[in-house]
Amino acid sequence: MARQSKDQVLYDAHTHAVNLNLRDIYLHSYYVKDDESEPGVEYRQATTFIKNLHIMDQGADPKPILVHLHSDGGCWQNGMAIFNSVQFSRSYITMLCYSQASSMSGIIFQSPSLRIMMPDCHFMMHHGSGGYEGHPFAVKTAADFDMMACKRMLTIFAERAIKGPYFAKRKSTTVESVYRFFDKKIKDKVDWFLDAEEAVFYGLADAVLGSKDYPDVQSLREE
Repeated sequence: MARQSKDQVLYDAHTHAVNLNLRDIYLHSYYVKDDESEPGVEYRQATTFIKNLHIMDQGADPKPILVHLHSDGGCWQNGMAIFNSVQFSRSYITMLCYSQASSMSGIIFQSPSLRIMMPDCHFMMHHGSGGYEGHPFAVKTAADFDMMACKRMLTIFAERAIKGPYFAKRKSTTVESVYRFFDKKIKDKVDWFLDAEEAVFYGLADAVLGSKDYPDVQSLREE
């Protein structure tokens, strides 16, 4: 892929959320008017990210990609579209999380090979919520789907967290027991907040930026 001029790099980063030279993708909320709240994970964020990922994930031997995640929660369907796209990418993907990995963005954060948090970033896990209206049968179907989504979410967390320090030292730990642990936590706390070090301890992140192995952003590009 040809090197781009500085003007083109700047344009692509701000307009298309990608730096082709560095192989960086910026995964953040779509910009809205000042009087509107951050939309979080939704179709514009998902479609822009997936296109950028597909462009980079080409060639016989794709090089690593660094994703800068800066987003709050949001839509389950579009979040899982991002999650699945990362899962099935041929490139080695590192994700650096800024600000928060909350709700849907916390699930997306489990998709790459390497998960790094900024020092003052936090993680938040909860069951989420849905708004229902219309025919009672339709409401029940929607609620059943949300229950299925909650189970899928807990499975994703459990499968990644089982290798974290907290669970790794317990010889009898299984994905099912980690699942039950997280399920109980968020039923007790509703919204379970963790700082960056706690997220690493529970296996929901791999490291905090500034640590010995990952002292700066450039070290993530050398993976």
